[in-house]
Amino acid sequence: MPEKVVSVCLADSLMAASPLSLEKRDPTKAMLALEMLAGGETWQKVSEATGLNFDQISRVRARHETAIEQRRKELAQDGFEMAEGLRLLIKQKMEMLAENPDALAKTNLRDLVLPYGIAVDKGMQAMGQPTAVVEHRGNKPSLEDAIKAVEEARARLKNVTPDKPVIEVETK
Repeated sequence: MPEKVVSVCLADSLMAASPLSLEKRDPTKAMLALEMLAGGETWQKVSEATGLNFDQISRVRARHETAIEQRRKELAQDGFEMAEGLRLLIKQKMEMLAENPDALAKTNLRDLVLPYGIAVDKGMQAMGQPTAVVEHRGNKPSLEDAIKAVEEARARLKNVTPDKPVIEVETK
């Protein structure tokens, strides 16, 4: 039967917890909650998996913030190590395929590229970095556009000739 691998930094943090804390009463739930939090899971998922309520999760998280950050760094490192291994395999596979047209016809690179992308994404997520860039574009004028339009209107009013009446406009 395989043994469950436990994060040393989280285990050390749990061992240092107060004797009356949740961590001492139920270290299995506390460890699961800490691992899930370090892995980027939502509080709702942590609650569903452990049976702990929001206040309990919040207190456990606060008491072990440093250990959670250390575990996140470990998870990020693992993700990047996997990504590097997959990158090397992809490179090796590409070299093999370049030399063998028959194998090239039979092999789908997505079988290696997809896990590579996932490993990089997980590494970035574990480090707390964005895994996607979202741009908001629209044709709506910005505040700067509105200010520029008002300044242009004022400039046009200054160039009014005597035969054209001037209408005073106040803006705030």
